[in-house]
Amino acid sequence: MTVTCPLSGSSDVVLLEKVSTKILAELYEKSIGESVLSEFDRLSEIGFYHCAESDLKFFHPAVTGSESFYEKLQKFSWYYLEDKEEFKYALNHIKPSDTVLEIGCGNGTLAEKLTVQEYVGLEFSQQAQTYAREKNIKVLNESIEEHAKKHPEKYSVVCSFQVLEHVADIHSFIKASLKCLKPGGILIYSVPRADCFIASVKKNMILNMPPHHLSWWSTKSLQYVAQIFNLEIIDIHYDKLAEVHARWYGSSVILRTIEKATGYDNKSQLIDNSVFYKIMLAIATFGSKLIEKRVVNSKELPDGHSITSVYQKPKA
Repeated sequence: MTVTCPLSGSSDVVLLEKVSTKILAELYEKSIGESVLSEFDRLSEIGFYHCAESDLKFFHPAVTGSESFYEKLQKFSWYYLEDKEEFKYALNHIKPSDTVLEIGCGNGTLAEKLTVQEYVGLEFSQQAQTYAREKNIKVLNESIEEHAKKHPEKYSVVCSFQVLEHVADIHSFIKASLKCLKPGGILIYSVPRADCFIASVKKNMILNMPPHHLSWWSTKSLQYVAQIFNLEIIDIHYDKLAEVHARWYGSSVILRTIEKATGYDNKSQLIDNSVFYKIMLAIATFGSKLIEKRVVNSKELPDGHSITSVYQKPKA
């Protein structure tokens, strides 16, 4: 079967590597203390590909996490952060007169920060829906494709934060987002940035792999969205490092230093279970505790792990 990019539809893709679902399940269990093996059904391995046209890296087959899977993650306080820089940034592009649709609204954190004419959130998680509705936030349990059929060109702003990387059919998701948007309306997407500091510590970083993340986005990938959907790029914003990620950033700096000094080069982008890598990671993790405060208190914070792209739909 021909593998095609879920963004471009192009078959000009390269297989970077394959990963065993058994290994993925073992890493998830070590990380979150829960078995996720059933999420992969009977699939034995998943391919990791790169599309030359869109610069998107993606997993195929696309195994999306079930509601049960996400409920397991929501027990961790870090999963739905209340104070995200991308939310603060997005507020610069949302006016009180706007009608706003947020896809994947979670607990409704963004909605609480908005003063707009109308807000609607889409969310599959029953638990997140309950939290949002307790705060009198309008949340619907339906996909963007379903919503677009009933509400074409209704909203002046359509936004989605940390959602695109979870989506199997990216092209369909973006097309439906734009169908909901009025001519001249604003589209805002925020995703983890594959070409930032996390690139050096992504090995064994299980939440960046299925069934959680299905794609890795670069700046070029987000620029490509504008190209194929005939959108104007208003801005591409790189967030600054969040305090909660300071230790993570510190470990990435130390790990890169050790790898460069030792000449260590494991070709895998996903998994490294070698003893030497585990030793390097342990040293980097310990050292990051010592430089965490220095990073947080620095006058100029480094770029963080998210990128936000703001587009405008053609007015006619």
